[in-house]
Amino acid sequence: MKYLSIIKYALLIVSTVLVIIGTVTFSDVAEVNSGLDTMLIWGLVMVVLAVVAVILMPLLGVAQNPKSAKRALVGLGALVVVVLVSYALATDEPIKLASGKVMDDSFDLIFSDTALWALYITFAGVIISILATEFYKVFKK
Repeated sequence: MKYLSIIKYALLIVSTVLVIIGTVTFSDVAEVNSGLDTMLIWGLVMVVLAVVAVILMPLLGVAQNPKSAKRALVGLGALVVVVLVSYALATDEPIKLASGKVMDDSFDLIFSDTALWALYITFAGVIISILATEFYKVFKK
C-alpha cells in the first residue's frame, strides 16, 4: 500500500504547484489563459487517471479474489451504463458565449455534456440511495 501513498502525494504536489503558479505568476490576460489551459489539461489527466483506476482496481481485486468477480462486474457494468446513458442524452448543439462567439466544436460539446449528465445521474443515484437507506432503517424498527 506504500505505492498508493507515493502516488497520492505526487499528484497532490503537482496540483499544488500548478495552483500556486497559476495564482502567483500570471498578470497578463494571455498568460492567465495559457495558465488555465495548463490547469485544464492537468484536470483532464487526473480524470483519465481516475477512470483508469476505477476500471483497473476491480479487475485487480478479481484477480486476487475470484469470488468477488460478480460484485466487481456489477459495479463496472453500472459505470458503463451511466456513461452510455449520459452519452445518449448529450447533444452537440452550439453554445453562444457571453463574448458573442459560438462554441461549436462537436467533440468538446459532447464530452462536456456527457460528463454533466453522468454527474447528474450519479448525484441522483446517491440521493436516492441515501433516502432509501434511511427509510429502510425507519421502517425496520
